[in-house]
Amino acid sequence: MPWDDTQLSIGELVLKDNVASAKNVKIMSTGASHLQSRFINKDQYLYLSDITDFWNVWKSSDEDKPWFKSDNEPGYPFGWCFGYPGYDIAKDGIVIGAKSKDGLNNLLLVDIDNPQTVIKDLGQLVRSKGYSFGTYTNVLCHGDCVYALGIDDPANPLTLLRISLTDDSVYIYNDDSTGKDLMPYISYAESVEFPTTDKNMNAYGFLYRPKNPDYTPDGKEKPPLLLRVHGGPTGMASRSLSMKTQYFTSRGFAVFDVDYRGSSGYGRAFRQALYGKWGVYDIEDAISAAQHLVNEGIVDGNRLAIDGGSAGGYTTMAMMVFKKYFHAGVSYYGVSDLLELAKHTHKFESQYMTKMIGKLPEDEEIYKERSPLCHANQLQCPIGFFQGSDDFVCPPPQSQELYNAALENGVATFYVEYKGEAHGFRKAVNIQRCVSNEIYFYSKIFGFKLADETKNPPPIKNLPDGN
Repeated sequence: MPWDDTQLSIGELVLKDNVASAKNVKIMSTGASHLQSRFINKDQYLYLSDITDFWNVWKSSDEDKPWFKSDNEPGYPFGWCFGYPGYDIAKDGIVIGAKSKDGLNNLLLVDIDNPQTVIKDLGQLVRSKGYSFGTYTNVLCHGDCVYALGIDDPANPLTLLRISLTDDSVYIYNDDSTGKDLMPYISYAESVEFPTTDKNMNAYGFLYRPKNPDYTPDGKEKPPLLLRVHGGPTGMASRSLSMKTQYFTSRGFAVFDVDYRGSSGYGRAFRQALYGKWGVYDIEDAISAAQHLVNEGIVDGNRLAIDGGSAGGYTTMAMMVFKKYFHAGVSYYGVSDLLELAKHTHKFESQYMTKMIGKLPEDEEIYKERSPLCHANQLQCPIGFFQGSDDFVCPPPQSQELYNAALENGVATFYVEYKGEAHGFRKAVNIQRCVSNEIYFYSKIFGFKLADETKNPPPIKNLPDGN
């Protein structure tokens, strides 16, 4: 995959008879993930490389060390999509968005000849205008201005901004910040580091505590936990405004977005820790995260819920089948049969699982061993399923078959399939229904009364009498 190993080449582009071709091509770098090359002039260029663990900016004329070294990464996870530049070349220097382990970010203008010299702290300039973005991505320089997308601000959605390098003005193109009347209800992320089963490597995440100024807790009851598992599995949690997160925290839940071993944003070694261990470390770290919050007295250890989409849906399903730690779970278009996923996944990820689990057919037994569907008779924990009818990445049978197993096992369960939805729901009405239906499910499992009426809730099968 692009975040594993890429080849950086340089050559001359020749156009003949409207056909482009390259000549004198030289391979400059291999053995790491090299991305986002930018020419400074006709002889020198910059590029990102994670050969020293974190994606740092390197210079072609000085390949024995990073041109701009930092124990963090610029921008957003690379390789999933084209674009997402974490740096660009400006008139007076290089603009870099450098992400740190606490999930925060700075946008810096550094000197092109002496990159350790910060000419201007653009992130501080943006913060002085009342914004606190955790990450800057899609960094582009044009004329005397820097354009970027600001994300990871719990009170603001994805925001396009323009910063003038001459007069320090900041212009927000889509100022859709949360209304002042909602600000008292917003729960802000707290960065958390917690131990894993590997004493040499911790994992991370973002904690959102319950917050609602209209209600006061009695001080005796700990809140239930919703632990959210990101997709990928080589994705990462985000501090961006999530109305789902705020929906749960405003109704008394604590929410934790876990970055298990294998997540992006913490360096190459952390990301590669999941090689051969998908279905092991993600599950272990989800349990370790929840146990850490229980031990710290933050959440109620008897009311633990977990959810996730795609790869996060797989972790949720596997958790409910192989472990008895969480008390309820909800899968969004998840994976129950890893062999089926390997056979029918799309081209881009066709070899992804070779690294995450093993080679086929040699390691077929490992795929079966970690597939929830192959052990469906062990499913004893309440679980719900949301699925799109047009999902070709994780098609409906991936959820339907485990749902049927839950029915046969007498486990409390529901299944909702949205017509016309694919891998990741797009229609606002369906997204809203998912959130309200999910908390409705938890209310029945945990035995609490909802403040809001749930319209047309899904029929929950095998629900114990009285719930």
